[in-house]
Amino acid sequence: MSQLLVLTHISHTYGHVAALTKCSLTLNHAERIALIGPSGCGKSTLLRIIAGLESGHGGRISYNGTDITPLPAYRRHIGLMFQEHALFPHMTVTQNIAYGIVHLSATARQQRIDDLLTLVGLRHCAQRYPAQLSGGERQRVALARSLAPSPRLLLLDEPFAALDRSVRDHLLAEVPALLAREQVATIYVTHDANEACQIANRVVVMRAGQIVRDADPATLYQQPQSEFVAQLLGIRYSVPYTPNDNGGVHTPFGDIPLATPNTTGRLIIPPDAGIYTDNTHTVTLTGIVVSHYFRAPWARVTIGAVAGDARFEYDMPQAHVPAIGSQMTIAVGLERLSIVAHS
Repeated sequence: MSQLLVLTHISHTYGHVAALTKCSLTLNHAERIALIGPSGCGKSTLLRIIAGLESGHGGRISYNGTDITPLPAYRRHIGLMFQEHALFPHMTVTQNIAYGIVHLSATARQQRIDDLLTLVGLRHCAQRYPAQLSGGERQRVALARSLAPSPRLLLLDEPFAALDRSVRDHLLAEVPALLAREQVATIYVTHDANEACQIANRVVVMRAGQIVRDADPATLYQQPQSEFVAQLLGIRYSVPYTPNDNGGVHTPFGDIPLATPNTTGRLIIPPDAGIYTDNTHTVTLTGIVVSHYFRAPWARVTIGAVAGDARFEYDMPQAHVPAIGSQMTIAVGLERLSIVAHS
């Protein structure tokens, strides 16, 4: 695929604080990227610089082969959608969507509105006002309005963060297919790694104003490469290891035939390592049940070392969870384990 957006060494400061430091990124046509990271890591600042809402303090932005670095927002022709959907309260749904396409003929404009209302499932709401809509419906109107001018690139900054979980999940199931049908490249900012993996082809992890990881969702989860990334993905614990005499590693939960060049390090055991495995190579680990809670459709069990304070989490059927304090031996897929660097 050809490149639509190229960011080269984008930097930005707020006073003496570096918000972004030489961030470089490429986005292909119709590709969807999610930017994730903790609050203050620079992801929204990077989005605003791409949109032209803020000026960077260094670097270059190329969009569809043109240097747009000095251009104001209105000349960049990039779609925007933020958490505050900002619909015009005195306009109907149809009028809100039509706002950005007044240059089209009346016939073409109405056809585009009808197509988008069908696309977002709101034909029945065409003549309603924003106050007459639910939160999820308002966000779908905002999305349709953003798509109306047929932008090649759409920027979304945590657009569903304020919605109820069920509404957010429903939209996250719909939006990727909708964006694919429209062939719109997307950069989606979120602090929720599950949301990022659901909506994007690639997940870009940011930390302290820098891009520290760029991978597709499956690779990111299976090879987080650092404790920081693993924790963003909801893997709370890592396990210390040292090499053993058999070419593998020794951990507080047992020996694992996993070769590593490091003398010591940290091992990631994802909670689903006992569920989603090819069962070709498994290893048994033994520990003590520290706690557990129901996390549909599984129970998530915290397993502590028999000696020491090492822990990891393990998903299993609720009906089979042992009592707290009991010893537990489990099997995990060797291919699901990974070595990570200290954060």
